[in-house]
Amino acid sequence: MSPFLLDATDIRRLRRSAARLARTKYPAFLFGRDVPADELPVFTYHEVDAAELDGDLDFLERNGYRTLSLDEYHERMRDGRLGRERCVLLTFDDARRNFWEVAFPVLRRRGVRAALFVPSYWIGEQNVPAGESTPPGFMTWAQLAECQASGLVDVESHAHRHTLVFTSRRLAGFATPRALATHDLFDWPMRRERGIECCGRPPLGTPIYESAPLLSAERRYLEPALPAIACRSLVEAEGGARFFAKRSALAELKSAFAAAAGRVHGEEVPAHELRKEIETELSLAVDTFRRELGRTPRYFAYPWSLGSRESLSMLKDMGFEAAFGVALDFGRIRREAMPLPVYARYKSDWLRFLPGDGRRRLAGVVPHKVATFLRSQHFAH
Repeated sequence: MSPFLLDATDIRRLRRSAARLARTKYPAFLFGRDVPADELPVFTYHEVDAAELDGDLDFLERNGYRTLSLDEYHERMRDGRLGRERCVLLTFDDARRNFWEVAFPVLRRRGVRAALFVPSYWIGEQNVPAGESTPPGFMTWAQLAECQASGLVDVESHAHRHTLVFTSRRLAGFATPRALATHDLFDWPMRRERGIECCGRPPLGTPIYESAPLLSAERRYLEPALPAIACRSLVEAEGGARFFAKRSALAELKSAFAAAAGRVHGEEVPAHELRKEIETELSLAVDTFRRELGRTPRYFAYPWSLGSRESLSMLKDMGFEAAFGVALDFGRIRREAMPLPVYARYKSDWLRFLPGDGRRRLAGVVPHKVATFLRSQHFAH
């Protein structure tokens, strides 16, 4: 059990992880079958190793797969003109510096098409908190413009802040040294402090409540300030990170939190205000693209998973042509009539299970994949 989580939260987290596993669609080709006639596989990468990416591209080239642009993919899927040619769409999320330093040189050397989905708030260094400006970091707008000008990379939107929001007053854990080192910048929900929205990693000791992606959240809980002040003050007074070396650290934090939380209450954001926050998140992404790249984005990849139907309608109204989710969204996409075309993506891990010479076999992979999935799930949502 992770030492930075509450016992009940750890159990809820495992249940959520198991539910995600059950909802995720596993492609037919994963089990040694062909790709269905009505499917063009889409794969998503985050940070990559050059040798691994080269290996994936070697596999595709050796087996006659062509990489598509977003327009080519969307037109084929929309018009039902998939043909018999072997094709895939490669997508990269987050616009980390790793894409510029590792992935883009490989793609350019090999003449491979790909899409890069960009969380516009984080580009450059102006919004990166202290300690976050070192690698992996994020790309600059000039680098994104160069990728776009290459003719190989479609630069599109991955929301603005790529953020989670608190959804209830139920405590999920605390910002401990181990949690801060383990969980990515995006894994920490947005906090409202002194009227200001704060993204990224919080100060040590900060209480973290259960959360959900902003673009799919049905509610937002605004946490009271006093519990965070009490917990952070306790940690600061006892040496900062050194405080967590004590066996009693978590128990002391729980006690400080309970004493403060019992005296104040947070509030739930009214539905119309939450709708406005979601609309603002999308419009900021569009406006920033126009200002920095001189054009409006046309494709949108949701962080974590497909957003609410309302957010999809907003995308349509803003002129987006299609949106992308993840593998656990396949079922929803097939069940529901969507306001605009929506496509799901597989993790890049599955690419070398495609039909062809040197394809990987499932035997021996499942235990590792399940363990990796469970370990990688965020503790707050």
